[in-house]
Amino acid sequence: MTTTPERHPLSLADVEDILAYIPHALGFHPVDSVVLLLVQEQRLEATLRVDLPAMQPEEGLNAWVLQVTNLLRRMPEVRSVVAVVYAPSGLGSCREIPYRAMHEKLRDRLQLRGIELRHAWCLGPRCIWDYHAESVEAWLPRPETDGNETHLSMVLAGSAPLDKPWDGCGMEPWPNAENVRELADALRGNSVEGIARWAKLLELPPELAAREIHEDPTCAAELIDSLRWKVVRDILPYLAGTSHGETVDVLVKLSEREPGEEVPELGQFLLGQGWRSPDWERTERLWYLARDLLGIAQNHQRYALMCVLGWIEWAKGRGSLAMTLLDQVLRECPDYNLAKLLKEMLNQGIMPHWATDQLRAWRAHFA
Repeated sequence: MTTTPERHPLSLADVEDILAYIPHALGFHPVDSVVLLLVQEQRLEATLRVDLPAMQPEEGLNAWVLQVTNLLRRMPEVRSVVAVVYAPSGLGSCREIPYRAMHEKLRDRLQLRGIELRHAWCLGPRCIWDYHAESVEAWLPRPETDGNETHLSMVLAGSAPLDKPWDGCGMEPWPNAENVRELADALRGNSVEGIARWAKLLELPPELAAREIHEDPTCAAELIDSLRWKVVRDILPYLAGTSHGETVDVLVKLSEREPGEEVPELGQFLLGQGWRSPDWERTERLWYLARDLLGIAQNHQRYALMCVLGWIEWAKGRGSLAMTLLDQVLRECPDYNLAKLLKEMLNQGIMPHWATDQLRAWRAHFA
């Protein structure tokens, strides 16, 4: 599931505009998905993607519809929805518009919640259907969006949707990766020093931070070495989302607490609860740092960085991207506990409170 508040002006009745817009909103081209554009008054507020359900048994389809409509409870202002069904590529000949039964159940359930399904289309490999049509024969050729004005404006603004969600693989190894890992193995730093090193880099723009870790192997080694400490792995999102000073205060509370005692400001932040939202500029810097370090990290340090990236995507409201990263961690290390915990949170449909708040949510640069 992905939910990302947007502000881009968009015709909600123009299917070509909508098809051009969706990959930019999600960050990737969806397949086998239902994408819902959530509308408040006449303004697009969020984009939500869910996997296509199995059509049988009917009980499973009903449960899927209920789960989707329950997700909208977090946005009570939404009063209408536009839907696009991305049908499987192997779709054969059809007697009716694909997924019509799902569309009807979803429409009826939304109506019970006072939400109008104002437009809905099904996108096949070569054609598109409007669910308002009665016959499967009432199809149109699949729209081409490469020259669409909405698409071009977002490309010019720097948006580049991926063909599929990134799983953390494929990063180019650093030329000195082996040397950096040897330096990290020889270090005996502590968690406080490691957090301080991360904090210093989070004060820099991404390009300057990247230059520092690539030109100073010891700096990169200190970051990798610090990931041996559970407290560092757990607190990095908080460090990026708040400040070094606030993080030091939390570290003191962690060291002084009784066994099992919570530190509310840390726990609430990591679960997306409470009044505060991340400092998005610093959080983006952590994303770039963590991604870059995948060029040298191995094993548990690599899994830690991928979980950080997954948490950031979840915090942005891009649950599909988060889930892809976590799934890859668990493919490589099935018992990696942090990835299991984060995945369970996503499976339960938990979203950060700020993701549905237009004043606190992350926004893509093109929005």
